[in-house]
Amino acid sequence: MSVRIITGTLKGREVFLPKNCRFRPSTHYLREMLFSIIGPDRIAAAVFLDIFAGTGIVGMEAISRGARKSVFLEKSHKCVESIRSNLARFEVADRGIVLKMDATRELPAVGRALESREVVDLAFIDPPFSTPLEVPLLAAITRNRHLFASDCRFFLETRFAPDDIPDGLLVADQRKTSSSVLTTLVFG
Repeated sequence: MSVRIITGTLKGREVFLPKNCRFRPSTHYLREMLFSIIGPDRIAAAVFLDIFAGTGIVGMEAISRGARKSVFLEKSHKCVESIRSNLARFEVADRGIVLKMDATRELPAVGRALESREVVDLAFIDPPFSTPLEVPLLAAITRNRHLFASDCRFFLETRFAPDDIPDGLLVADQRKTSSSVLTTLVFG
């Protein structure tokens, strides 16, 4: 099974998935919506964070569309190896940082992986629908605010609209697809 990058310098390239993967890659429609909301000016030269990366398709799409760097956070060893393999195949490994970690507990590791004075400009959060982890992850983000630009945008994909947003974050936009909700959050 594979998914394709929609547009940009890597347009049409296949992102191969690990064998026997039991997760859902972000759909073509959701990625189109996400990057339409972000816009080309905002993605250009941004540091993009792909949390619960799975296939890594969203972070790779960000690189294809001009992000300076994508940081991929993923807990599964098979997925981490697959993301690294795809980045190498596309010859963009120098623009991807892949961290095998539990994002809800180890978010400060992102700061150690970034260059001095570098912060995250955009973040995509796609927790498993079967185990909603958005609340602890969003709480970790507010505790580690120094890792993010003050105008960072967080894009949260969930099955249903989130009803428990921690203090320090505000809902700026919310859009539904046939199978999920994409919520844009900002620091408040």
